[in-house]
Amino acid sequence: MSGVDPRSGVRRAGIVYLALLGVGTVGAFLMAPHLDDPASVFAALLPTGAGAYLAWSAYRADRIEAAAVEGPGAVADRLATAVRHQWEAEARVRRLEDPYPLPVAWRTAGPGPAEESEPDPSAGAPASYGLAGRGGEIDAVFTERVPTRRLLVLGDPGSGKTLLLVRLVLGLIGRRQEGEPVPVLFPLASWDPATQDLRGWMERKLVQDHAELGAAAPERYGCVTRAGMLLDQRLVLPVLDGFDELPAAVGAMALHGINEALPYGCGLVLSSRPVEYRAALRPRTGVPARLSGMKGIRLEPLGGEDVARYLLRDAGGSGTPAAGRWDPVVEVLGTDAPAARALTSPLMVSLARSVYNPRPGEGHAALPDPGELLRCPTRAAVEHHLFEAFVGAAYRPHARRPCRWTTEQARTALRYLAVHMERGFDGAAEVAWWKLHGTVPGVLPRALAGVLLGALAWLAEGSILEVVHHFTHDPDYDPSWPWRGGLGVLAGGLCGGLVGGLAAGLVVSVLGAAAAPSADLSDVLLQRLADSGAVTLMAVICCGFAVGSRPVFRRPSGWDRRVLLTGVVTAGLWMAAFQNACGTLSTVLYTLLACTMGLDGMPADPACPVARVRWSIDRRGIAQGVLAGTLVASVYFMEGVLTEVLGGEPGKFYVAPADPLQAAWESWRQGALFAVACMLVQGLRTVPVDLAGSVDGRALLRNDRRTMGTCVLAAVLLGAAVFGAQEWCMLTFVAPHLWHVTVTDDYVWCYAIGMMPALLMGLAAGLRQTAWGRYAVARWYLALRAKLPRDLMAFLADAHEHRGVLRRVGAVYQFRHIELQHHLADPERQFTGSTAATVPRSRCAPSPTTGPPPRHGRAGR
Repeated sequence: MSGVDPRSGVRRAGIVYLALLGVGTVGAFLMAPHLDDPASVFAALLPTGAGAYLAWSAYRADRIEAAAVEGPGAVADRLATAVRHQWEAEARVRRLEDPYPLPVAWRTAGPGPAEESEPDPSAGAPASYGLAGRGGEIDAVFTERVPTRRLLVLGDPGSGKTLLLVRLVLGLIGRRQEGEPVPVLFPLASWDPATQDLRGWMERKLVQDHAELGAAAPERYGCVTRAGMLLDQRLVLPVLDGFDELPAAVGAMALHGINEALPYGCGLVLSSRPVEYRAALRPRTGVPARLSGMKGIRLEPLGGEDVARYLLRDAGGSGTPAAGRWDPVVEVLGTDAPAARALTSPLMVSLARSVYNPRPGEGHAALPDPGELLRCPTRAAVEHHLFEAFVGAAYRPHARRPCRWTTEQARTALRYLAVHMERGFDGAAEVAWWKLHGTVPGVLPRALAGVLLGALAWLAEGSILEVVHHFTHDPDYDPSWPWRGGLGVLAGGLCGGLVGGLAAGLVVSVLGAAAAPSADLSDVLLQRLADSGAVTLMAVICCGFAVGSRPVFRRPSGWDRRVLLTGVVTAGLWMAAFQNACGTLSTVLYTLLACTMGLDGMPADPACPVARVRWSIDRRGIAQGVLAGTLVASVYFMEGVLTEVLGGEPGKFYVAPADPLQAAWESWRQGALFAVACMLVQGLRTVPVDLAGSVDGRALLRNDRRTMGTCVLAAVLLGAAVFGAQEWCMLTFVAPHLWHVTVTDDYVWCYAIGMMPALLMGLAAGLRQTAWGRYAVARWYLALRAKLPRDLMAFLADAHEHRGVLRRVGAVYQFRHIELQHHLADPERQFTGSTAATVPRSRCAPSPTTGPPPRHGRAGR
């Protein structure tokens, strides 16, 4: 397989197809006024619609059928390639093999958690027999000595469990044959067993990290995603890391969830601390769970000789000045000294090398002295000191890798991220740019979207009409700046619901009043507020039809009081501004429709950002858009009829014309506007990115921004086809018969006028459907509060690629060590790998009675 998602070809061909169709239609309409019979052009275009639809449907069905040929084996092979690239890159960033992998050793699990598992009855030896090993033997041990392919990895905090699992994943992928299961590492810290089943959570994580797996599987595998298909076909070997990171209260529940999703016969690797796993096996209440067929290993502490050899080799080798600085520490390794006991942990060794050893191209003269570890009175103090010094070491100045952030700025940002991940706004101990909107007040993005769309609409409407008026001298195209921006209120309501519409209405009202003569300022402001409130109610009605499979009818007890209050205030403003009972009555009707069938805003997808979009407007979507437009048009037409019945009193402003024919035409134009707006919003569907391509956060952010351009482009083309044709019909057929006016030179400009509402609707739909807008608001909000850097993506990438503080798992970031995250979130929190009873929270300092230990080696001479 080529590695290219066939649906991306459908998208590109669809854009070209729509562009050519739109250009051809617009060209035909432009040529029509120069012919003897303009109606013949319109009549000739009508039969082409059916042929165009059949041609496009046949092409799309052929491409999707080609995509569906790919079976689960081919998808698994591509997933294996992506997982291998992901963890090989992570191993390089974390320097797991530089200078060589830490020699982590393990033994078979003795009496305790491992023996709580039922032994494999088909095995001739006990479940925990012959599993001891060291270093890179883990994949061979798993493949050759674990016939059940179910392994439990136990180890104390910082003992190297994640390091071992990464090596296991890479080793198994290296041994894997085509069509075999793919080992995938799942950090369990983001799983909530109380609300999520494990299989559904794994499917969501697969789609989040490898977005192509979110596409629909071939029909013969059921109505599931490709990720679900792989899980159903047992082509994913779950490597579940960090069982101990789950809350203790749900430990037993988590084991039951693992049992249900991965029963005996399914491959499984699970890592945990022994204490937490033993507690989950013996819950205080309920029936304990058992993971059948599990074989267990227990990681052992590092030996003193291994630690000395590793640290000295990383510093340049024995005899070098940088390695000589370790002599005082090397002398105590293997003893009961606090520093020696702390450095039996691979995590502490990793932190120590980062703090005290120079990086490539860096000198050692300005680095701290490793001998300060000997001045820490307890093991816990050594661990605390290394955690505190690690961030400073990661962000110390380096000639080859200059850093844009100071150590204090980086520490502040990392601490905020750690607290954010500890609280887990969505239950996930990870940071992703599209989830940062959870740290921002929910009303802020919607209000800012309304402000943006309102101001843009006011400027765009006035500017375009100013240009048209300048070239045509047509009074119907008078800019009338005080009355521009109504389309922005509609767009703001579609994007941000009631808050967005009201914010846009306030902006256009203030701008309109500012553009009005000083004598009319208060009147224009009051009238614009009343008109904006009515348009906001219309937008709420459209939201109800644009979201979901069908609108929901609500009884009075379920009405949104904010919408009802907005309607009451708007009706009062309308009466005060215009003394117009017709407009007030129509506002009341809009309020009732908004309360019964409307929706305050559209729900955003919290799972992942939009990589691409495709237009998928089905018959139901078209019907709902037409129904929404019909309801709005009916109220508008009724207002016109009521105006005609009341006689259209002089001196009063009426939105709908009193002439029934003119009211019918204007109501049709209004209805078409709202119907197309509903279809634009409902027709957007996400398209996953290619699995073989880059799926890191920066790539998804770029794709998300491109989605905005796609939305706007498609909306402009649709606006040219619908609103431009509508204006053309008005100038060609309606104006001569209804108003007895013949227009000969305004045909070109009607398409510019028609594209204006579609442009705003496309922006509204794009802002709401994509995560980029919410991320931009959150980024600037947190930057202004000095919580995070303004260029957050660059900071996260730098912390992962150059500083080694974060690690990237698919499209999200996690802290390189969960213990580092805990320490940054709560510096007073004791590292539970320590056996010390007390933890001094000050820096390691000389004892007041004994003084500092003697210094040895090159650094002390």
